[in-house]
Amino acid sequence: MNYKPILAAFLCFLPSLLRAEPASDSRKAQQEAVSIVDLIHDLQFEKALSAAAELEVHYPHIPSGAFFKSVAYYQRYLLEDPPSEPTLQRFEAENRLTLKLARKMKSSDAAISEYYQGAALGFQARVHVAQKHYALAIPEAREGVAHLRKALELDPSLQDANLGLGMYYYFMDRIPVAAKPFTYLMVGMWGDRSKGLQLLRTTAERGQTARMEAQSVLASIDASEMERNWDEALRLLREMMTRYPHNPRYRLKIAYVLERQGLWEKAADMADPDGAWIQDIEPTFKEKARDVALYRSAETQLFSGHASEAGVRLEHLAARPMSPALRDWVYLRQGNYWDSLGQPAKARLFYSAIRHVKARGLAKMFLQTPFPAGPRDVMPSRWPLSSLPE
Repeated sequence: MNYKPILAAFLCFLPSLLRAEPASDSRKAQQEAVSIVDLIHDLQFEKALSAAAELEVHYPHIPSGAFFKSVAYYQRYLLEDPPSEPTLQRFEAENRLTLKLARKMKSSDAAISEYYQGAALGFQARVHVAQKHYALAIPEAREGVAHLRKALELDPSLQDANLGLGMYYYFMDRIPVAAKPFTYLMVGMWGDRSKGLQLLRTTAERGQTARMEAQSVLASIDASEMERNWDEALRLLREMMTRYPHNPRYRLKIAYVLERQGLWEKAADMADPDGAWIQDIEPTFKEKARDVALYRSAETQLFSGHASEAGVRLEHLAARPMSPALRDWVYLRQGNYWDSLGQPAKARLFYSAIRHVKARGLAKMFLQTPFPAGPRDVMPSRWPLSSLPE
């Protein structure tokens, strides 16, 4: 029997056999990483890092473990006040390792290689934006977009890649019209609100490790000044609040949305700074969460006509250490409180101490039209409070 044709056929097929196992492993690692994503969203960073390290042991040649360690460090870095340089350095080290492993996978699983390169570069860009180093973020965003597009070309079922693309499409569309041609030249894509939302909603429905991140991004978009899609924001946020009881962001965001709807009593009930929900918060973030809950409670009580209750909350809050951004908003509401009692001189003392841009703008309006007749704008919703926009 002539075995040469059989041997030749086997040798031709051998490369695909060798590629099949790493490709299979990369998909398994993706599936196993879903629980790590849940831990990160629930602010269980040590558990997430431990699980990601275990993923590295099981799949040492696949970027998943290093990537999700980098994500955990990134999320921790955003929450630390003041920001921690060692945490940032750990993020950078794991991000570099992700890129190194992803590039090595190009011959074994090109789609996953492109996906992790795009995702890692996207997080590099996010860090630069968080530090307000926008020029540094542009080349990484551009390269990240190219990798994510390539990943989907190679494997259209890789829905997680649509998270990054959806965010790029949506937020590129939200920038001022005059800047759009410049942004296109820098990033290589035009903004498209509808396409961005479609990709994000698809990822939230069909994604794997990116599903909950897409839902979180959508909730923020729906609750934004531009969209005002309050009911959908509340639906998404309530689901995440239930799923992640250790993360105060979702409850506090719900309180904010209810305030934006003018539902003051419901917002106060949701903020509930004395509620049992506070006990579920990680100790590192518990006091900060309580400060924001106290502020929301005082703000809603003021707007619903319960000035005396608001005054008690504000006095208690003013005695606590807090970020400068939150303190300025407390000053604003203390000014409102004294306005409501008909004591404008005391109100002006608080208004004049404010430095935060938006709060200071509202204070100037209250000097012209004293509370309660003045504007009913509420404090922006950001977590942590140190990241309130200036």
